[in-house]
Amino acid sequence: MKRLLLALSLLWMASGNVLAGAASSQLTEDWLKKNYTKREVYMPMRDGVRLHAAVFEPADTLPHPVIMIRTPYGVGPYGEKFPGSLRTWMRMFSINRYIIVFQSVRGTYLSEGEYENIRPPKPAGSSWMQTDEATDTYDTVEWLLQNTRTNGAVGVKGVSYPGFYATLAGLCGHPAVKAVSPQAPVTDWWRGDDVHHNGVWMLDMYTFASSFFRVREKPSDKGPESLVKIDRDIYSFFRQFPDFQSLTANFGERIPFWEEMLRHPDYDDWWRERNVADRLYDVKPAVLVVGGNYDTDDCYGAIETYAALRRQSPLTEAYFVYGPWSHGGWRDSGYTGLGSSYFGEGSTDYFMEEIEYPFFAWYLEGKGNPPARVNVLPSRALEAGSEYDSRQDWHSYPDWPVSDMLERRYYFDAGRLLDQGHAPRTLRSRSYVSDPDNPVPYMEHLTNGRSKNYMAADQRFAEARADVLTYRGELIEEDILAEGPVRVHLDVTLSTTDADFIVKLIDERPDGYQMLVRGDVFRARYRHDFLAPEPVTPGERTSIDFVLNDIAHIFQRGHRMVVQVQSSWYPIMAVSPQFFQSNPYTVPASDYRSCRVTVWNDSWIGLPLSPTN
Repeated sequence: MKRLLLALSLLWMASGNVLAGAASSQLTEDWLKKNYTKREVYMPMRDGVRLHAAVFEPADTLPHPVIMIRTPYGVGPYGEKFPGSLRTWMRMFSINRYIIVFQSVRGTYLSEGEYENIRPPKPAGSSWMQTDEATDTYDTVEWLLQNTRTNGAVGVKGVSYPGFYATLAGLCGHPAVKAVSPQAPVTDWWRGDDVHHNGVWMLDMYTFASSFFRVREKPSDKGPESLVKIDRDIYSFFRQFPDFQSLTANFGERIPFWEEMLRHPDYDDWWRERNVADRLYDVKPAVLVVGGNYDTDDCYGAIETYAALRRQSPLTEAYFVYGPWSHGGWRDSGYTGLGSSYFGEGSTDYFMEEIEYPFFAWYLEGKGNPPARVNVLPSRALEAGSEYDSRQDWHSYPDWPVSDMLERRYYFDAGRLLDQGHAPRTLRSRSYVSDPDNPVPYMEHLTNGRSKNYMAADQRFAEARADVLTYRGELIEEDILAEGPVRVHLDVTLSTTDADFIVKLIDERPDGYQMLVRGDVFRARYRHDFLAPEPVTPGERTSIDFVLNDIAHIFQRGHRMVVQVQSSWYPIMAVSPQFFQSNPYTVPASDYRSCRVTVWNDSWIGLPLSPTN
C-alpha cells in the first residue's frame, strides 16, 4: 500500500498539475547543483552584528519567492554540499524553485553576537537600534530584497525552536513578509512546552541543557558539546541525582540560564515576558500553525499559538493543522505511527503537498488556493501492520476548537469510568501512596534516552502498580469522535501540603494494548493561581481543575476508554518534594516526603465529543 501511494504521488507530481520543474524522484543532489546555486553569506543587522546564512537560489534570471528558516541549530553542511532537507521536507519549495534561506540566529554557530534563550521581544517604545528576533528578521529580509532575485514576497517557517523564530517573524513588521508557519513552536517554557508543564519541571530537558544552554564563547561551525553522558537507562541515571542541587553539580561547570530558571519556580514576570503568545496582536502576515497530537516537546505551543492569534489578532488570516504526529513527524514521509501504535499511511505527504505548500503558494506566488482554515487528522488506536490510508480521513473546520463539540463527563468511581450526567450519589474514594523514592516510570521498557514513543505507549504496566489508580469504561458500541481540549476535575485529599497529579486518557484495544491518547500533570500548589502558589491543608478535600492538551482521536467500536491517575511520571517529570516550599528546587532529596493521596468519586474527565456520538 505504501509503495502504491508513493508511486501515485510521484505520477501526480510529474503531471504538472501543481508542481513546476522536476518530480521529486528526480530531486537528487546533482539536480540541485544544476538548478540551484549556493552561497554562504554574512548579513549585517542594524547594530553591526553579522548573521551567517546559506542561500540557495534558482540558477536562472527570473524572480522567485523566498522561504526562510531561522535556526539556533546551524545551517550545515558547510561548503559546496547541499543539505538533504532540500530533497525531503523542503522538496516542494525546491521543485517549485523558491529561494531557500537557512540562517543561524544571533550568537549561534557562525553568527556573531550574544545568544539568549527564548529571547524576549523588546518593549514597546524601544529605540530603533535595540534588537530582538523580530528586528533581526526585518534586517534579514531587507538584505534578501537587495541581494537576491526575489519577487518581493518572503515566507518564514520552522519546527520547534525555529518555530519560535517563525512566530516572531510574524511580528517583524516588514511588508515583504507575507506568510509564516510556526510548527510545534516553542511558546511558553513554563505553562506547557519543553521545560515545564503547568510549572512541573520536565526533567529530560537536563541533557538538552547540558549542551545547548552552555555559554558560547565565540562563533564556531560546531555546537556546544554535551556535559552529560547517560550510560544506563534514564530512570536509573536520574535516580543518582534525586534533587536539583545534585543535578546542577553534575554539569561540572556553571550554566547561567539553567540556574536562572531554578530561581523562578512560579509563573512570574521573568517567565511571562518570554511567552510570545502574549504578544500576538495585529499580526499582518498569514499564519499557518502546525502541531502534532503526539508531540513530546511542543504540543502546547502549537495549540496556544493558534488560540492566542484568534484572541488577540482576529483579523489575521490564521490556519491550523493538527495531525497524529510526533515532534516534527509531519516532515517525515515514512512516518506511520509510534512504536506499536499505528496511525496510517500518507499523512505527512498529504500535509506537505496539499496544505503547507499551497498555503505559501497562495500568499507568496498568488497561485492555487489556500487550504481550509483548520485541517485535523484524528488518530485511531490501530495495531501495527494494519493497512490504513489516512489521506481519506482529514477533517476540515472553520475554526478550532470545533464549536459544536459537546463535553461529556466520565466520573471516577470504584475503578469504573462512568459516563453519566451527574456525580455518583454515594461518596466513595480510592487511595494510593506516592513515594518519591519509587516514582512511576514513564514507560515499561526504558532506554538511555527519552523515547518519543511514550506519547502513545502501552500503559498496562502502570495498571499493575499500587500507586496508580485505573478506571475502566464500558465496551464502546459505536465509534466516538473526540476533538478539542480535555478538562479534568479532581476532588482529592492529601496527607501532605503538596503533590503532583498526572491524569492519563487511554484507548484500550481489543488485544489489550492500552494506548496513551493524552497525559499531563498539574501541581496542587497552583490550583488557584500560577503566580501565587499555596499549600494544601492535609486531610481536607481539595478541588483541582486543569486542562489537558487538545486531542483528536476516534475511540473505535469494541475498544474501551481507560483513565489512570498517579503522582509521578519519571523521569519525564521531576519528582515533587510533596510538601509546600516557596522554591521546591532548593529542597534536598532527604527532605522529600511520601504522600497518601485519596481520589474521590466526584472526580471526572470531560471529553469534547461530536454531537452525533
